Parts: sequence; structure tokens; C-alpha cells
Amino acid sequence: MNGTHECDVLVIGAGPAGASTALNLLNHTDLSVILIEQSDLQKLRIGESVSASVFSVLDYLQIDRADFGPHCFTPTQGNSAFWGSEKSANRHAIFAPDRATYQINREIFDLTLLESTIQRGGTVFPRTKSKAITQLQDGRYSVVVSHPDYGQFTIVCKYLVDASGRNSSIGKSLGAAVQQYDRLTGVGAFFKVKRGALEQLQLIESDECGWWYSAALSNDMLVVTYFSDFELLSKQRLNRLAQWQAHLGSSKYMSRRVEGAKMVDESLWVRPAGSHFNSFAHLKNYLPVGDAACAFDPISSMGLGFAMTSGCQAAAIIGNTKTSQAFMHSSKMYQQDLARQFDQYLALKQQFYNKEKRWCDAPFWFKRQQLINQVA
Repeated sequence: MNGTHECDVLVIGAGPAGASTALNLLNHTDLSVILIEQSDLQKLRIGESVSASVFSVLDYLQIDRADFGPHCFTPTQGNSAFWGSEKSANRHAIFAPDRATYQINREIFDLTLLESTIQRGGTVFPRTKSKAITQLQDGRYSVVVSHPDYGQFTIVCKYLVDASGRNSSIGKSLGAAVQQYDRLTGVGAFFKVKRGALEQLQLIESDECGWWYSAALSNDMLVVTYFSDFELLSKQRLNRLAQWQAHLGSSKYMSRRVEGAKMVDESLWVRPAGSHFNSFAHLKNYLPVGDAACAFDPISSMGLGFAMTSGCQAAAIIGNTKTSQAFMHSSKMYQQDLARQFDQYLALKQQFYNKEKRWCDAPFWFKRQQLINQVA
């Protein structure tokens, strides 16, 4: 494995954004594609709610719904939100009002996309982390990567696609400017339910310090997450198991949902969930996709759909680019399109957070009002 590998396009990150980029390139161009992923693809993934529009994207990627098997897409039975009131209200994703929604098994979904990538001629390196990125004089990128078994080797590519997610530092290291809007963070756990078939219901419950979210990942698996600002979570030690469990126990509705359930693992996961926007159009032969380009509050339920469509957009730009000047022009247009989507998202996010007025003076909600006013 030592030495140098060359390809036309290197995609860093093997989630839906990276896989969609690779698949679109392999479907419509003769370009060689390498995709690297630092994880081993085995971790338990958080499920995601999507609208039926995801099937149109899969059709475009030339993947049949049946390829994902019978357990990947589970129709949700409802969306219930205790937000702004003690009364439950049906709540649809703010970008998918009044549409049927599905809970996705992310492990099956992600692995099926990667299997299709390999079947169509792409190369996938799991457990491979980018260590250093240098742009050569001819505009290509030299990327030093590391694998736990095969050591370090170098990949040289003409185009670099950053699909490495919310925590991506690739754009910043190359000179992109990332504007961070908040530090929303999710702290969560997986629960195993003993009482048989689990109701396919998404439940949201706000409180003074943030909000709870839960969804059924299967007939007996439940994910429960608490979202608040990073500083508040740390101050109240809600990133610690005992305090998190106590806070869950004090909730009015979420606590009822986990009655009789057992945590799968006696540890919590902590993940960033804030909003940010990447300004990158001045960089040559580099395109971010998914969360590396724009990250959205999970209240929007638009993460996976955006990840896949942005990957398709990036692939189209690369596939249709004939000159460096043409690439820079297309990259600028792509960024402008992302900016329009992000502005629309901020406006809808403002409307949703503005519905909760019970704790206006509490730090979490007060900060949301400040952010809303800045955007407005």
C-alpha cells in the first residue's frame, strides 16, 4: 500500500454526501474516483428522518429502493412536538411540510451506497485518515493518508471533494472561511426496548435548557438525544451519564417513552449540531459537500437530503468542467446556490424557534432570540 496513488477525484468522507458524489461521477463520467473514510464503517449510527423525496435522489443515482432491503426505510407513524405549549402538536420537518416521512436505518443505507460505489468502479479505503494536504504547482492535491495496518501513503488527485462532515478542518486548512452561527450540541444514547414493537413515532420536547428528540431506529431500538449549547451542557454536566439520566427523568414526556427500556451502552455520545456556512469559491479544484459545506440545525430534518443533493451538484461541476476558469465560475455559482438555501433555512429556523416563548430569559432561548435578531 506504500507509495503514491493517483486519481482524478479524491473524496474525503464516505457518508451519504461523499458516496453520492462518487456515484454521480461514476455514473456519468470516466473519471477515476477514490473515497477514503477514517472510520471502520461499523459504528452504530443515529437514524434520520427523511421525506419521500429521497427516493427521487436515489433514482437519479441509479439505485433501486429494493437494493436497500426491507428494513432500511420505515414509514413513521407520526411526529409529535411538545414545543411552545404543554399540548402536543403534529410537527413536520420544516423543509418537508405535510409529506410522508421515513426513518432510515443509516447503517444499511450508508453501506449500500458504498457497495454501489465499489460495484461501479470506485475505490474505497476505510480506516484511512487524511494527515496532510498540499496543493501542487499544477493545481493538483497531494494528500498524505494513514491506515492502521498499511501505514502512510499518498494520494494525488486533480479534484478534492471534502465530505468529512461537521468537524471538517480541511477547508480551513486550505484557506476557506467558515462562519459559525451557534454551538448547538447533541448528547445522546441508544435504548433497547423490551416490550415488543416500538411505535414509529418521532418525539420532540423542549425545556428550559434546550430540547429532547427521540426516534425509533427499529422495532426495538430507540435513539434519545438532548440538544443544547455546548457551554450549557458542560456547565450543567449534561455530558455526564448520571446528570443526563437525571435530566431525562425530569422530562414530562420523553421519560415516559423510555420507561422499561435499557441503554445499549453505558456511555453517551456527544456530537456537534450547530449551524455553519463554508465560503470556499476562491479555492481551486476544491468543493465541500454535505455538512462540510453547510451544517443545519437538526430541527430542520434536512441533513441527509442536502448531503446527497450537494454531492450530486459537486459531481456535476467536476464532470462538466473543462478548464480551470470554468471550474472557478461553476464553484462560485455553487456557493451562491448554497447561500440561497442557507438563507432560506435560517429564516425557517427563526420561525420555528420563535414559537417557544415559555423560557425567553433562560440562556438557551435568550441566545436563540439574539441569533434570530442578528439574522433578521
